[in-house]
Amino acid sequence: MKTVIMGAVLACGLVSAANAQAERPMTQFTRSALLSALSGIDAETEEQSGKPNISVTFDNGLMADALLMACEDQETSRNCLGTSILVTYETPDDATPAKVREAINEYNYRQNFGRAYLDPDGQISLRMYIIADGGITMANYKRQLALFSLSAAKLPDYVYGE
Repeated sequence: MKTVIMGAVLACGLVSAANAQAERPMTQFTRSALLSALSGIDAETEEQSGKPNISVTFDNGLMADALLMACEDQETSRNCLGTSILVTYETPDDATPAKVREAINEYNYRQNFGRAYLDPDGQISLRMYIIADGGITMANYKRQLALFSLSAAKLPDYVYGE
């Protein structure tokens, strides 16, 4: 009986140690961690030849561009502290710039994952930036990416009135 109890205690300890290891916060982002996180939320990815950017299609059809930033070596995406996800949208032909700005402001007021803006060329853009400073678990990384895709899918409702 004593052996069975000791075995159970050791097994629980090993499971707890494995869970703790799995949830150890990342203090830097890697390309493999980003790809794993995106895969973990059923997003499809496509590497861009010769570029650090990754094309992403979320499970809701939203298309984005992912890039690791604030890296020790930007070209190789080594030891990065930030993840940037960018989505761009077509500007409606029949909307005035004031109407587009109003829609973007309303989106930013009501949604919390990402920041919408007009880029210098007038392109409607939405970006989320996730930092590893202080540590982030893989579960949190995946959750933020998933929530961004849900929120970003709502921007057209504000801009196009759909």
